[in-house]
This record gives sequence, C-alpha cells and structure tokens, in this order.
Amino acid sequence: MCGIFGIVTNEENLNIGNNVFEGIKRLEYRGYDSCGIVYIANKKLFVKKDSGKIDEIHKKLKLNEFPNGSKLALAHTRWATHGPPTKINSHPQLDCNNKIAVVHNGILENFFELKEELISKGHVFKSETDTEIIPHLIEENLNTHGNLKEAVVSAIKKCKGAFALAICHADYPDTIIVVRRESPLVLGIAKNTTYCASDIPAFLKYTRKCYILDDDELAILRPNSVEFFNIMSEKRIENKKLMTIDWNIGAAEKEGYDHFMLKEIYEEPMALRRTMKIPTESLKEFSESLINAEHIYITAAGTSFYASLAGKFIVTKFLGKYIEAIECSEFKTQLDNCLEDNSVIIAVSQSGETIDLIEPIRWAKKYNPSVKILSITNIVGSTLTRHSDQVLITQAGPEIGVAATKTYVSQVLTLALVALEIAKLRKKLSNEEIQKYYEALQSVPDIIENFLEKNVDLIKYIVKNLEKNLNFFFLARGASIATAKEGGLKLKEVACRFIEGYSAAHAKHGPISLVREGYPIIFIAPPDETYERLVGNVMEFKARGGKIISLVVESDVKITNLSDITIRIPQPEDKYHSLFSSITFIPALQLLAYYAALEHNLDPDKPLNLAKTVTVH
Repeated sequence: MCGIFGIVTNEENLNIGNNVFEGIKRLEYRGYDSCGIVYIANKKLFVKKDSGKIDEIHKKLKLNEFPNGSKLALAHTRWATHGPPTKINSHPQLDCNNKIAVVHNGILENFFELKEELISKGHVFKSETDTEIIPHLIEENLNTHGNLKEAVVSAIKKCKGAFALAICHADYPDTIIVVRRESPLVLGIAKNTTYCASDIPAFLKYTRKCYILDDDELAILRPNSVEFFNIMSEKRIENKKLMTIDWNIGAAEKEGYDHFMLKEIYEEPMALRRTMKIPTESLKEFSESLINAEHIYITAAGTSFYASLAGKFIVTKFLGKYIEAIECSEFKTQLDNCLEDNSVIIAVSQSGETIDLIEPIRWAKKYNPSVKILSITNIVGSTLTRHSDQVLITQAGPEIGVAATKTYVSQVLTLALVALEIAKLRKKLSNEEIQKYYEALQSVPDIIENFLEKNVDLIKYIVKNLEKNLNFFFLARGASIATAKEGGLKLKEVACRFIEGYSAAHAKHGPISLVREGYPIIFIAPPDETYERLVGNVMEFKARGGKIISLVVESDVKITNLSDITIRIPQPEDKYHSLFSSITFIPALQLLAYYAALEHNLDPDKPLNLAKTVTVH
C-alpha cells in the first residue's frame, strides 16, 4: 500500500533532492496520508516528514532541498495501518540514537511482542507504528553483531508478516539495505546511481534497467553495485536477472490530461489493441489447462474480481464447464479441506502483488501441489507470476490512477481471448462462426474510441442531473451484472457515493423498497438473451417513481422509450456482439464516476482511504 523510494549515488552533478521528490510523487497513488524523506550527510540523518499530501508537505518543508554532501536519500508515502496519519507516525522511523532510518511497506504481525521485548531492554518508542520496531531491532543487534548487514538479517529473522524495507545508517553514507517479503520492491540501475522503489515508474525517468526482488531476499545497494542475499540461508545470490523495461516514462505521466484516471480511460482502446497481441501459444496452453481440468476456480479482489465475473461468463459459453468465482480473501475459508486433484485456479490481478490474492495461491499450492495456477496480470515478474504455472500478461501499460480502468477492460478481453481459443480447440463451432466472434472482439477498441469522442457532454449532463443524489442503483441481468457492480464500485471509489450494483431480478427482493419519486436507477441493457426480462424490471422500477437512466446500444427502442435518459453505445454493423458488452459498456460508467468526483470537488486519482496495490491484510 505505501510507497518506498531510495537513491544512492556518487554522481557529482546529480540533484538527489529533485530525484527523490519526483520519485515519491510518482508513488503517491500508493498512499497519501503522510510522507517523509531522510538524507544522510556528515554522518547524520536529516529528516523531513509530516502528515498530509506530498505537495502540501513540500510547501512547508521543501522536501527537495538537501544538505550539502548528501548522496543518499530514502523517501516514503504512507497509507496508514498502525497508528493514525500523524507526523510522528509518518516514515522514516528511527532508532534511539537517530542513526538508523527505515521506510516500510507492509505489516509486522508480531510487533506487539517485539516492542515489549525491546522496551524491556531500554528502548524508547515515539510512534504508534509497527515500523518503528525495525530500527530498534537493528540497533539492538548492532551491539552484538557490529556488522550492519548481519544486524539487519538478524532483525528480519525475528519479524513475522509482510514487508518491503529500505534501511540506511548514518555511518554508511553510501549504502542502502533493502529487504522484501510479500510486498513489492524493485531496484533501478543507472550509471553511478542505484535506486529502490515500490514500483517501476518511480525511477523510470532515470533508467529502464531494473532488478525485481523475490521474497526473503536482501540487497545491498551502492552507487555502482548491488549484492543479493537470501535472508534465511544468508547465502549470496548469483546471476540475478537484470530486466529492461519496454515502456517509457511518458506512459506513467499525465501527458496533458487533468488526471491519470481520465488519461487511462482514454488509453483503453490502445491497451485493448495491445492485449489482442497476447501470443497464440500462450493462449493455447492456458486454454488447454482449462479444457483438461475437472474443477475450475477464478479468484481476485475488487475490480479484478468483477472483471473475473464478466470474463468467466464469456469463457463458460465455450468451455462447457462451470467456473466458480470466489473472492480471494475468502478462498481458503471456502475451499479448506475440499481443494481436489485436477483443479485449476485462475488468479487475476492488476499488480500481481495483492496480498489477499497471493496468500490463497500459496496456500493452494501447499495444500495440494497438483493444483495448477493460471494467472492474468499486468506486471511481468510480479509475485503472482512467480507462483504460477502459466501466465498471461495483459498489455494495459502502467496504471497510476487508484481506480482501475484500463486494466479492467484488458482483463476481460484476455479472458475473452481465452474463450475464443477454447472454441477453436474444442471445435464446437465452425471456423466461420469463430471468425465472426473474433471480428466482433477486434471492433471493441473502435467502439470505445467512438463513444469517448462523442459522449462526454452527455455524461457531464447526467452528472449535473444526479448531483443531489447520494444513493442509487446500478441494475442488470446476466453477464452485465458484473458491469453493474464494477460501475457502482467506480462511483463509490472516486465520488464517495453509496452505490449498489445488483441483479435487476434480485433487486425486487428488498432493494426496491428504497425507491421513491426521482430515485435514480441506472440499467445496463445490452441486446442479449436477458433483454426482454430486463424490460419488465425497468417497468417495475419506473412504476414506483424511479428515474431511469439506461445504457443501451444505438439501435435500442424498447428500453429507450421507458427511460428518462439513455447513454447509447456505438454498434458497428455486422461487427457487434453483446457477448463483449462488459468491455464496451464500462467506459461510460467510468466517465460517469470521474466527472461525479469532479462535481463534488474530489480528486479522482486519490480516493479517500484507498491505495492502488493492497499489500496488507
């Protein structure tokens, strides 16, 4: 959840203050409760930190101004877990002697026991954070070990939980030690300079060369070198793979858009066209695993879970088998003692680092080693990919906005590509029928482009029209229930409205009692096999005074005539299929959420209490 950035250099003309400030700004989507920076100069730590957003703190503290001679800095932006977002709880956290500084992403599960032990040895704590345990542990170990690396290793071996750590010591002005367990950490390699960060965009302006740390790895960073060690065995790791990032910093910047969320909505057609190019061989292997499986589960969290619901509907149409969708946080609870042989788990995640997903995947492999893990993610080398038997990488590019947009459509498209590959392999359809599905899928980016070009003013009008309404429903049937749930989630996330996405049929069993004159209801109504029944649902809610806003295709007549407002999705002749409406309909609802946030003076890139990658329980 939190963001970590670090730099160590011996480059004479490098302004590390600007680098570290820019780096931590690029990580603000991971948390914006508070932030802080520590510099080392003249064997002293210089700390600047406070609660609030980075720009607010920068105005007060000039975060990019650093002491003369400093060639090392660590920075942190926080999403609070232990202790409220106050200055004293912000990172970095220090030891008793103000010699050791630590920034941390994750949670220490045994912090209470460790804190009591350290207090009994005379250590004095200033914050309510679990993080402050770590510098005190290292300080205690230095009294016996005398070696910083050994003191860090000894401290980490006592810690339970998930963490990415960056550590510096005032007496070692050219050394950063980093540690990873279950929380992401990457290293950037440039001439005379080494970076560490929670995510690649933080240093992408300066280098495309990077290492990705694995669990229980420790690295010692110096300006021109990196050494890797396994924490548990303490053995050196040789031949660590250096990766080259194939996208540039422009992809991680706003490029003229007011917000990342808006930029990323407009990038959806490009992301979809790139995702269409997933290698056929990878799709074939993934599909064969599903065809041969006896039990299939799909699991994810948040937006990725709703993408899974939409995508599995498409897959089952061609697979002829049931796929059970389970939220990843409940996966182990529901399948404990019943995860059988010849089971396949499809795990879907934007980052590949969400702890609620990683834990059940690890558990499944341990519980039944015969279980096959198939993953769909946007990040090469992420934790999820390293626990998977087969991987499909969506091509959404970097997504900075906390509210996922282009990753949703890319994930659904990836599952749709799997579905069509299954159709080819099972030969239940003629080549001509399969080709028509492919042509319909290939038209999806054009449909979205066309919609975005022509409908922004309508979306703004609807937002103005709904401004005073704090609550409303998104209703649908069949595959579109996933669209309703995801559209509702977007409004919850960025506009702080209480929205529920329901089955239109299920909404009669309770929710309809809330409807009064003018109560807004958004119906998602593609021309699929549920359409005629949905017409009846629209009439039921309209009869009770509901204000009907419908998302329909251009040729729609029946629901249009029953609606107060319609949003019309382009429908290219001979190249449209409602099977893929969960992709083509969602940008309208994403835009609705975006402009609703602006209408209520909220920042859609920084939703209240949310962060991008959930790496804590």
